[in-house]
Amino acid sequence: MNCAVIQTGRIDPVVDFNLVSGHVHTITGGSNIGINSTFESMVNSECTSCEIEGDKSAYWTPLLYYDYGNGSFIDVPHGGSVVYYLARGPGANNTIPYPEGFRMLSGDKGARSYDNETYTVGNETYPATPIAERVSFVCLPDGPPLPTYPYMFDTNCTNGMRAQICFQSCWNGVDLYLPDNSHVAYLSGIDDGICPPGYPFQLPTLFLEVNYAVEQVPDQTPNGQFVFSQGDPTGYGFHGDFLNGWDPALQAAAIDQCLVGDEFGVIQNCPVLNANDTNGYAVNCPERPPQIGEPVKGLLDQLPGCITITYGPDEAPASSMSCPESVPLPSVTSTMNSIPRATASPSAYGQQFGLPQQEYLGCFNDSAAGIRTLNEISVTNYTYMDVQWCQNFCMQNGYTYSGVEYTQECHCDNAINPTAKNGSIECTWHCGATITGDSLTEFTMPVQLCGGLGYINVYRNTNPNFDAFGSNANTAGNAKPYTPAAGFGPNYLGCYSDQVGNRTLTGHTVTQNNMTLEICAAICSAGPGYQYYGLEFASQCYCGNQINSPGMLLTSTTTPSNNSCQSRCMGSEPEVCGGSNALSLYVNPNYTAPIEKPFIGRYTAQKCVTDPNTNGRALQGAFTTSVNMTNEYCVKYCLGLEFHYAGLEYGDQCFCGKSFTSKRGETKEFHAHEHAAGDAISSSDGVGFTVCSPGDLLTCSGNLHEFCGGPSLLDVFYSPTL
Repeated sequence: MNCAVIQTGRIDPVVDFNLVSGHVHTITGGSNIGINSTFESMVNSECTSCEIEGDKSAYWTPLLYYDYGNGSFIDVPHGGSVVYYLARGPGANNTIPYPEGFRMLSGDKGARSYDNETYTVGNETYPATPIAERVSFVCLPDGPPLPTYPYMFDTNCTNGMRAQICFQSCWNGVDLYLPDNSHVAYLSGIDDGICPPGYPFQLPTLFLEVNYAVEQVPDQTPNGQFVFSQGDPTGYGFHGDFLNGWDPALQAAAIDQCLVGDEFGVIQNCPVLNANDTNGYAVNCPERPPQIGEPVKGLLDQLPGCITITYGPDEAPASSMSCPESVPLPSVTSTMNSIPRATASPSAYGQQFGLPQQEYLGCFNDSAAGIRTLNEISVTNYTYMDVQWCQNFCMQNGYTYSGVEYTQECHCDNAINPTAKNGSIECTWHCGATITGDSLTEFTMPVQLCGGLGYINVYRNTNPNFDAFGSNANTAGNAKPYTPAAGFGPNYLGCYSDQVGNRTLTGHTVTQNNMTLEICAAICSAGPGYQYYGLEFASQCYCGNQINSPGMLLTSTTTPSNNSCQSRCMGSEPEVCGGSNALSLYVNPNYTAPIEKPFIGRYTAQKCVTDPNTNGRALQGAFTTSVNMTNEYCVKYCLGLEFHYAGLEYGDQCFCGKSFTSKRGETKEFHAHEHAAGDAISSSDGVGFTVCSPGDLLTCSGNLHEFCGGPSLLDVFYSPTL
């Protein structure tokens, strides 16, 4: 579930109820969030900045800043969070909803180093895990994402840095909240496993992702650093809070019907949630003015709250994360609890809204590329835009058809593009004028709908005396009917969803203004070639060897639907090249799958080895990485350094060693052929043999026809002699 920011400031009604919090948070969710928010106030929020309208919970994490090293700080842009609700462990079938009034905190704001002493409670079947594993970071480069670590290991990320936190899933069944957070506990494996004694109830596993646009921070300096709002430059102190605001019936139905069996928590796979989904959440529920009267964004001369940066490894003292009593508190605007407003659906005149003699025709797909659904003239006006305003504008300019789109756009024409398709359910964005009104809390008229992203609500003037005097020079009626591209039908897999920073195909990308299906197919078939190719937004071509989650096949019943793939290819208008965040996906019929080589010289292939990736690697003798990585490259590198083991990981990484190392530092030499999948290399934990499943492996960066391990998975070669 995607969520946009609803409030930013020193607000934390979980830890600091009715007080100014010690540090700044960015909050997503229900619009009633404030320093004294409760379950009752949250469920009565006017709206939510999350895409499930029945979830008015609040989720918050510390704001990330950039420290220029000269006493100046600036906030790092981020658009909100992604929230996952998952069912994990053997008790998943007994998951219960969050009770009314429930709240919790995950993480330790004062942590500045890895805590390898505090573990969850487990057993022999479900071993304990360091609680520090609840936090993880991943750098998002071009291509596949890098491995995750429990600290900010790399902030030089071309597509941003993602912070992740897993919440507690086990509840004592008594307390809705305790200040020491002991009313909840983690599963033995943090995001999997069993609940400890004393916590008989399993709740949904809440997993939160926040993407920080670290690459967009201007004028970064050699002495600069990224630091979280509580003075944490390490990331070990990343944390998250949750205040339940779910509609009880909706949450119970979603858990009962959809939670178990959906590994990734995809909304479109759950009918009860899909019916409650809207892609206009960020527009329909914009960020509220700050409740705390102090600057927290832009260029600052200190971190808000008198915060002092601390580097650890010891826990940050409380004094470094609070102001002295002599410092006056900022002003606090009284929390005004809004109430939900009705949303009026567009319809024929005489019902919800619209001028007299205006007929509602439906929700059509639209595209900024090529000829639009209504193409003659358009105007953008967020403040005044509603259906009546647009209809008046088009009438005054002599056009029969009017259409509202993207909350603030009005389009006019005397004909409708014959290639446009009607009947979409994507027109869910509220009109700008009915979002703002006189004030966010006092405006009482019903909310109107003004299309969506790439979708337009179209109306027709039915007045028989209307003079359609507007120019028809660029009318959409001149658009050529769509004809499918010949020869590509058998290889077409469908219209797939796509996301910036989390691409469905991650192998190779090309954008050019003459893009066609043939050009993209040739690009992705060149050299070793890729198994899949896809086109998007008229000019973009993507290649890859696997269809990555959360990319999914869009159909007529999903949100968004397969009507999203409607952009005409810039190099050949009859052809379709995807759409906005929608990929026309094809399979390459001439693709040759990569192979697992049985041996390279005297080195023979072993079973794969899980890599603990926490306190050191499984192979710790030597390491290298290369964009030209192959099996041969890695074996030759390790042989030259006289190591018996060569292991490849993540497509471009090579590790060497004379023995394997477990999480707790034990070393031992094992031969994979002597062990079955799942055998532990060490009696403690961490490293174990597993079958090398192609679905878990990535192709080598230097040869797409070979596998080079996977995420936290070593593809191992071994030689007893050198």
